[in-house]
Amino acid sequence: MQQNLEFLCTKHVKKLFEDIRILDFTNNAAGPVCTSMFASFGADVIKVERPVTGDDIRGFAPRLDGQALNFLFYNRGKRSITVDLTDPAGVEMVKRIVPTADVIVESFRPGVMKKFGLDYASILELNPQVVYCSVSAFGQTGPWARKPGYDLIAQALCGVMDMTGEPDEPPQKSGFILGDYVGAMNAFGAISAALYYKSVTGIGQYIDVALLDGMVAMNNFVELAAIGVDQHRIGAHHSAICPYGVYNGKNGQAVAICAPNNKLWSKVCTVMGQPELTEDPRFCSGEARIRNLKEVISVIEGWLKRFDNINDAISLLDRAGIPVAKVQSAMDLLTDEQLLARAMIVDMEMPPNMPTYKHIKSRGMWLKFSKTPAEIRRAPELGEHNREVLPEFGYTVEEIDALQNKWWNRH
Repeated sequence: MQQNLEFLCTKHVKKLFEDIRILDFTNNAAGPVCTSMFASFGADVIKVERPVTGDDIRGFAPRLDGQALNFLFYNRGKRSITVDLTDPAGVEMVKRIVPTADVIVESFRPGVMKKFGLDYASILELNPQVVYCSVSAFGQTGPWARKPGYDLIAQALCGVMDMTGEPDEPPQKSGFILGDYVGAMNAFGAISAALYYKSVTGIGQYIDVALLDGMVAMNNFVELAAIGVDQHRIGAHHSAICPYGVYNGKNGQAVAICAPNNKLWSKVCTVMGQPELTEDPRFCSGEARIRNLKEVISVIEGWLKRFDNINDAISLLDRAGIPVAKVQSAMDLLTDEQLLARAMIVDMEMPPNMPTYKHIKSRGMWLKFSKTPAEIRRAPELGEHNREVLPEFGYTVEEIDALQNKWWNRH
């Protein structure tokens, strides 16, 4: 009965960004992930793409039924129009839409939007209250502003690579595109804050989001460097607390164990059947365990290698109240009970021209709202909404088709 009442109360609640229109000039990952989050919460996101090729990431692998798999996730819920911004007629088309936009997001290198006459200063003449967000590798200022950059470059510059990997091995990049996702989420938060400010004051503003800035903000070793401590990578373990790292069992199986205080360390020793280790001078304190990290690793991994299935060891540690988790692969996530319970693995609809796949398992929305939940909708075909969007701004079907034919034939 309670669930029914909650359904009735929320059935007609407006979506979080239902009345917000976003004009999206982004490519690749960071900008598109940001705007897709708004689309999932109800915003009308009009994605402006180049004719023929569209967003760069449409051409990337891996592919599914001829479609770029990452594009399908990064651009879910949007409407796609194709516009040639090198043609004054294309710029004029965009300028007709600009006055209706609450937000503009672009991810070109600094100076490109100005070349098209679509930079913030130019847009203000058409829409003085707009929230305008630029997402780039290095930001709009500084000596590197106009340099090309990607997630990998941000990872290299921010210090995360220097802190990732084994101490006697070369630095490693993250397996995730950290810079792009950090940039996307920072842009989403900044735009949301600017929209709130606009709702209170009626004033829009310009937002400058740099991938590098967001990555540096996560580097908690900067302050250590400021006091003269030159910390470098320590592999799969923590530099100041132990046990707190990744431990290997049989056949490539691995587990993360977090027992950073003496109480939890005592529980680990008891589970391993070696309670006497709590009194061993090598292991009796956090400082001692850090000094003897290799010995701690040897003890724990020696115990783990008794188990053919590491889940059996995990069950023992878990029952003792020790924070522990198997190191999972992406394949493992598809059946993870916690993720399924929180709708973090969902069925996502595919575009209609995909002959084999109508739905695939995909990531759900990671922000959970009680009254305005997200809705995961499919990504658009290139230019799918030309005839839907552009008539709203005075174009006839004949005019739309003539411009599209002109643009597609010149590329």
